[in-house]
Amino acid sequence: MKTLNQRILSELQLCSEEKYKIFNAKIVPTKQRMLGVRVPLLRKMAKKISQGDSDAFIQLDKKYIYEMVLLEGIVLSYVNKPFKDLVLQLETYLYKVDNWAQIDTPILSFKTILEDKVYAYEVVKRWLVSDREYIVRAALVILLNYFVQEDYLDDIFKFSQEIKHDGYYVFMANAWLISVCMVKYPDETISFYKSNTLDKKTHNKAIQKSIESFRVSKKNKLAIKKLKL
Repeated sequence: MKTLNQRILSELQLCSEEKYKIFNAKIVPTKQRMLGVRVPLLRKMAKKISQGDSDAFIQLDKKYIYEMVLLEGIVLSYVNKPFKDLVLQLETYLYKVDNWAQIDTPILSFKTILEDKVYAYEVVKRWLVSDREYIVRAALVILLNYFVQEDYLDDIFKFSQEIKHDGYYVFMANAWLISVCMVKYPDETISFYKSNTLDKKTHNKAIQKSIESFRVSKKNKLAIKKLKL
């Protein structure tokens, strides 16, 4: 009789596609073994696991397989528990990841964050000063997806300027965060672009991402284009 680990791995292998693996390997830099399973199929599996004994799966050795690790993150995002009850497991997960996709995919689906935003905000502030690249990225992705609102805007601009980690995926998430602010609060973000302490690289990347967004008006794109350093 197959173990839980063997059953899930067998299911993943049945869903794997060689062409997709080749494609995904080009955009997701990971040292983990990649099988080539599409995210919608992983989400379908994760929903089923999250409705059963999710802890049994979360505790399994993921064998350094990309999809197994990612599946753990997605399962956590679907588990029907308060965010505060999932943070320790989420932090354990964050130590397993080695690429942006294993951060963004589950974090963007973590709906229980909305149910406990006060607690989640404190977690984010703690993660922002981590010395681990993907923990800082997770904090930034939570901010850009759940907290770009008027009440948090001043804090977000402050946090963005205080980022110390120089990792590439932190840099990209920080620029992405500001570009989301530009979409939702253009006047305030244009003022931020005019006067901030971001390094030149992050400042210009944030403006670039804002200009590339179809949700920013042509008028505002022209205005911020002139603010590049």
